[in-house]
Amino acid sequence: MKKFKRRSRLMQARWQVIFLLPMCSCLTALADTSDLVPTEVIPLPDIIMPPADAISPYVGYGVSYDDNVLRLQNSAAAQQAGAGGHLSDVVRRAQFGLALDKSISQQHFTVNVNVAKNEYERFDQLNHLDKNASANWNWHAGNHVEGNAGVTYSQGLTPFIDFHLLQANIRTQESAYVNGSWLFHPSWRVRAGLEHSKLWYDLASQQTSNNTQNQAEVGIDYLAASGSTVGLQLRHTRADFPNPQQDGALSVFNGYNQDEIKAKIDWLLTAKTRLHFLGGWVGRKQDAFSSRDFKGLNSRISADWLPTESLNFTVAAWREIGAVDDLSTVYSLNHGASVASSWQYAEKLRLVGQYKYVKRDFSQSSASGTIGSLDQNDVLRDAALTLIYQPTLKWQWQLSGRRSTQVLAHSSGGYVSNGVMLNTRYTF
Repeated sequence: MKKFKRRSRLMQARWQVIFLLPMCSCLTALADTSDLVPTEVIPLPDIIMPPADAISPYVGYGVSYDDNVLRLQNSAAAQQAGAGGHLSDVVRRAQFGLALDKSISQQHFTVNVNVAKNEYERFDQLNHLDKNASANWNWHAGNHVEGNAGVTYSQGLTPFIDFHLLQANIRTQESAYVNGSWLFHPSWRVRAGLEHSKLWYDLASQQTSNNTQNQAEVGIDYLAASGSTVGLQLRHTRADFPNPQQDGALSVFNGYNQDEIKAKIDWLLTAKTRLHFLGGWVGRKQDAFSSRDFKGLNSRISADWLPTESLNFTVAAWREIGAVDDLSTVYSLNHGASVASSWQYAEKLRLVGQYKYVKRDFSQSSASGTIGSLDQNDVLRDAALTLIYQPTLKWQWQLSGRRSTQVLAHSSGGYVSNGVMLNTRYTF
């Protein structure tokens, strides 16, 4: 039962991590793994994990410099975008939040709410509030049945990876979910879950990307005595886009049905090494233009390695289709790899390095010859180094430097962006 409860705690942490991550237009949903160092978001997110059975208000303040805020090719592109030929800016961010952790008998509740005011020194058109809220109930019905139910809400500025106009492109996401599992045998578990999510944009030009998704999943797992888990899961997703895209006189509806059957492996290779795998067949059928349908293998593999108590590594590789909401195409086929390492140099000092590579291919989703172009195929690289200093249990400083690049496969363009961020947070 200890292993069963540990996995439940990881699921709770997963929802907190997803919710507190900065929104990114190419962000892939995190796999349900216990990766020790986040590799999907660069630089390292500042995660709030309140003490058990406590209410923890917190405040934060940060200053960041970015030498290419709009992710443009050069100063001429900035001039054309109305930025006066300028690429760089300084952003100041003030945050207030509240985290709650409460256990009542077997039931465990977590809540996190925060608001952050972002002010740009040069591009004040981008000034905005980030608003986040999440609540999760890790429910238990006896010793063998448990699950999670909760809601999330997130609103913020969409990053400029694929959207390069000097406008506050505010994106809002909300979701509600419920899932459960039954340990009907010491070595066997069945699970099921439902999730409803909604995404929409404030800018009229982006509202063709507004969508809702309903997802249902069932699975079965074998829990080995060694601590490893092997399972199979089935998932169905229905996505609706209420506002069609216009391509001349043609209205393009981007809704789809997607079915998946995947193997899920969490393999404890040694006491210091754990391997995660999620992969299998995925079929997506578009409401319009069957030439955009996808059938093929999707897979993601990652590994955690703890060579010492103070040093750990996470590596990952994947081949997946991913939604890109800020582009006019429906999806891309992404090939990627990432590596991250964390070094606890001293009791109060930790160093984290991250690198991610993603190659995006839009060939399939633009095969209809209407909306979309091979010119969108690209390669994204992100790297960051983060120093975390915690002088007290309640006070933390975080200094990050990062570099992001985009190289287009079939045309000129792309960008290079370098930045540095200094953040501090105090928890009461």
